[in-house]
Amino acid sequence: MTATERHRFFSHYVSNVQRLPNGNTMITEGADGRIFEITVKSEIVWEYINPFFGQDPDTHRIYRAHRVPYDWIPQIPRPVEQRVTPPDLSDFRIPPDAVN
Repeated sequence: MTATERHRFFSHYVSNVQRLPNGNTMITEGADGRIFEITVKSEIVWEYINPFFGQDPDTHRIYRAHRVPYDWIPQIPRPVEQRVTPPDLSDFRIPPDAVN
């Protein structure tokens, strides 16, 4: 039997999406505690996964997230944005032969 992946993420509640001024889209996949930003070409710009769990050890939900402009907090200087090189994801994987 073969199958086709129909979607890359899904959250049936506590989620939202925000179109950003640069044309990118920030998505909150709330049930799985994930926030990420994609370009108009569906490339992931950055991703955050909530590491904090509540009373239920199987969940780390995020209700909603919004990007706010720097000038919403005039008391702090605007930070200099820098490109970040993502880590090699193979550093975060357990090789199949290491699983008991």
